[in-house]
Amino acid sequence: MEPDIVRMRLERDVAGLSEVMRSGPSPHYVWAAVDLLREIGGREAADALLDCVDRPDAYPKWLHLHALSALAELRDRRALPRILKGARRGGPEHSARVARLYEDLGAIGGPEAVRELVHRLGDPEPPRMVVEAVARLRPPEAVPTLLGALWTLLLRDEMFAVETLGAMRDPRTAPALLYLAASEGSSPRLRKGAVLALAELPEDCWPPPAGLNAEFMLTRALRDPDAATARPAAALLARSDYGMEILRNHVHGAAPWKPAEYRTPACAAVTVCAHIQERPAHFGQDRRDVPNLVALLGERSVPMVRRAAASALGAVGGKAATEALLAALGGDRTGDTVARALSALPAPPVRELLTMLADDAREARPRRRGAAIALGLLECADAAPLLLDALGPENSRDVRAAAADALGDLRHEPAVARLSSLAGDDEEPGTLRARAVHALGRIGAPESLRVLLTAASDPSEPVRVQAAQALGEFPCWEAAAVLGEVASTDESRDVAQSAIRALGRMDAPAAVHVLAALAGRFRRDVREELVTALAECPEPDAAAALAVLSTSPETEDVHFSATEALAAHRSPGCVALLAWILTAAPTAHQHGIALRGLAALDTEEADAHVLTYCRTKGLASAEARAALRDVADRRR
Repeated sequence: MEPDIVRMRLERDVAGLSEVMRSGPSPHYVWAAVDLLREIGGREAADALLDCVDRPDAYPKWLHLHALSALAELRDRRALPRILKGARRGGPEHSARVARLYEDLGAIGGPEAVRELVHRLGDPEPPRMVVEAVARLRPPEAVPTLLGALWTLLLRDEMFAVETLGAMRDPRTAPALLYLAASEGSSPRLRKGAVLALAELPEDCWPPPAGLNAEFMLTRALRDPDAATARPAAALLARSDYGMEILRNHVHGAAPWKPAEYRTPACAAVTVCAHIQERPAHFGQDRRDVPNLVALLGERSVPMVRRAAASALGAVGGKAATEALLAALGGDRTGDTVARALSALPAPPVRELLTMLADDAREARPRRRGAAIALGLLECADAAPLLLDALGPENSRDVRAAAADALGDLRHEPAVARLSSLAGDDEEPGTLRARAVHALGRIGAPESLRVLLTAASDPSEPVRVQAAQALGEFPCWEAAAVLGEVASTDESRDVAQSAIRALGRMDAPAAVHVLAALAGRFRRDVREELVTALAECPEPDAAAALAVLSTSPETEDVHFSATEALAAHRSPGCVALLAWILTAAPTAHQHGIALRGLAALDTEEADAHVLTYCRTKGLASAEARAALRDVADRRR
């Protein structure tokens, strides 16, 4: 008769598990017993594991090494002499076993373990597992030896080396990291890794000592085209006064009148402006800050620099910034960004924007468009009459589109009739009608529904996309049915995706019913959107649809994501569905996801399915043991 190790785990039967370790019917039971004893923990379980380590001949072959690792995870100091002895005795023919022992040293820690790891770290070519164990423990005394081994480690795996230095979070690693960030010989990946490691150092130890000053050594990283490297470099520079001067100089040096060979690279100027936008309190105190940013708004600056400077000015604010942004509002290629910056100002210039919007002179057209965008973002009700006038056909297309967007932002219901007329006018461009449809969805007036239903089958794809998105604001059967039809039949993937996302946002039983039906007529090019939409619906029909997606042969692409969504549903009705996946799903990975979901439900029925699975399928997987542990912990 096979031993019931599941019952033993629930009852914390250390004696029973010890007997299984000695004479289990198969390796599966023997090795699982060690894992279960480790999870139970405590002195009695540790004693049982230690007996296996001390008397390996009384147990199955090599089991003592597994027991030794379990003791290390329990941080039982009695295992340390045995781990050290095995690590020192091991040779190349036992490299896998030695690697496991050094992992155990990293798990158990303590002065003796650290001394052995530091000693091995000083080898001409220290083993990778030794370095990993050092990074896990982060002992301060290992830093000098680690720095001495750095160049050897860089030759083998440069990213592993720099990530190890970062894991130490020790100021003494900073000079080496700064050198890697500044060196011309560093690869882009290595430079980014060095900067990210520097960003992990405590702020109170910045700037660290270096042969050259730390701030100067970050200049190359600040100028890196990759924002993932440059942005953390800017944040590091902002930690000190000298670093702030470097940032200011990069803004000043990007001015378009600078000779090209001396001009700050555009990517660096954008990086500094982005930092200013995130942390405007760092800037604006120096009298040079705003003028330097204003200088970048000129037509001679490249568009991406102008946009970045506008966003930074919007965050800093003040009279000079406001005046500069108003003057730049007419720029065709940066107008939208300038309008957003004006709306973000601490004291937006509403009166000036209204004046610009009212100016119908031909030369004022770019400013009118920008003013409409800004006033819409500010949700300025006083702008509504002017925006309605701007919808008229006598205005340019870009001004009318901006006015439609702004009326949508204002949720201005009196505009519904004008917007509906524009949306249904086949003589108008499709992109303009799409903006009107979008505005109708933002306003959400009941009388808009018929227009949106019609727009869902419009010949123009942009109109159909916006109609599908807008119908999500109307939680009724009619809208849900049309969205379901669009999601399953529209030839455009973008339209179908918009329809499914709208159904996911629609808080109505009709939407859940339609989404569940879509699972039965699966469309491959919208698979992830369908899973996401169903995951956001708490109703039982949605859970049942996810179960179908988790197991159907036609939906193999979303088996894992659908199972994850079902496991996260956390509703009692999911118990039977997750249990079904345990029998119907083809992969062990799905079984693990379902077990995790069942264990999290915390009901007797769900726990029973977990225990049945563990008894029939075994405890070889970490997911099964984790689910059993959750059940056992609740029954203590």
